[in-house]
Amino acid sequence: MDRTEHLTRRQFVAAASALPLLPLAGSTLASATAVAPLRIQRLAWAGVRLELGDVALFIDAIAPDAASGLPGPALETAAKRRFALVTHPHGDHCSPAALKPVLGDNGYLVAHEDSVRFIDNRIVPVEPTRLHEPNLLSRGNGEFVAWCVPASDGLGSPQVAWVVDGGGKRIIHCGDTAWHGGFWSIARVYGPFDAAFLPINGFRQSGGLFTAVEQPMSLTPEQAALAAQTLGARLTVPIHYGNTGEPSYVEESQAVSRFTAAMKQRSLRMKVLDPGASMEI
Repeated sequence: MDRTEHLTRRQFVAAASALPLLPLAGSTLASATAVAPLRIQRLAWAGVRLELGDVALFIDAIAPDAASGLPGPALETAAKRRFALVTHPHGDHCSPAALKPVLGDNGYLVAHEDSVRFIDNRIVPVEPTRLHEPNLLSRGNGEFVAWCVPASDGLGSPQVAWVVDGGGKRIIHCGDTAWHGGFWSIARVYGPFDAAFLPINGFRQSGGLFTAVEQPMSLTPEQAALAAQTLGARLTVPIHYGNTGEPSYVEESQAVSRFTAAMKQRSLRMKVLDPGASMEI
C-alpha cells in the first residue's frame, strides 16, 4: 500500500469524532434512545445535568450556595448510572465532595490528564483522559460519548471544553473559557452543535498574583455570541454569570441583555435557563 493511503492518528481521531454514535438495530441503546429525548437541567453557576434513559451525566456540577451568589438546585438524579465531567479544577467548577453522594459507589469523574493531579481521588474516583479521546459513559451501552477539546483558562490553569453525544444530539460545554483560536477547529471536527453552553460574564479577578487585570478572563457577552456562531450552535444557553458574593470578582455589566442583543444581531437562537430550569432537545 502506498504511504499516502495511511491515515495519521490525528486524521483518524478527527474523522471518527465527527461521526455520531449509531446504535445497532434491536439493541438496548437503540430502543432507549429512539423514544427518549436528551433532558438537560441547568445547575448552579456553570453546571448542567444531562439525562438519557437511566444515565445521568453532570458537567462542572457544584453544590448551590445562594449566600455566595451561586444559587441552584440540589445535585440529585433518579438515574441508576451516574457520571461526571469537569472542565478544570477550580472550586466553582469542580467539587468532589458535592459529587460524592451523587456518583455513589459505581460512578466516577472524568477529567483531562493535566487536571487530575489537582483533584482528590480519595473522595471520588477520577478517570484521566486526553484531548480528543472518546469516553463512553456508560461503557456497556455508551449512552453518552464525551471528548474533551481545547479551551483557554483566564487564570492560566489547565482547562478543556467538553463535547458530548447522546440520543442523537451533540452539545458542547465550554466551562469558563476565554476566547481562543481553537473554536474554528472544534467546529470543523465536531460541529455543528444542537446546543452550546457558553460563559458570558467576562470576569476579572483581582488579588494575590492577579492585580490590575484589564483583560477579560472568560468570554464576554459579545465574544460568546461570536463563539456560538463559529461553533455552529443551533441553540446557545448562557452560563457562568450572576456572581454577587465576591468583591474581588468583577463581571461584565448587563451580561445577559448584551448577550441577547449580540445573538439577535447575528440571527442566532438562544435560551436563558435559570438555575434549576430544564429543557429537552
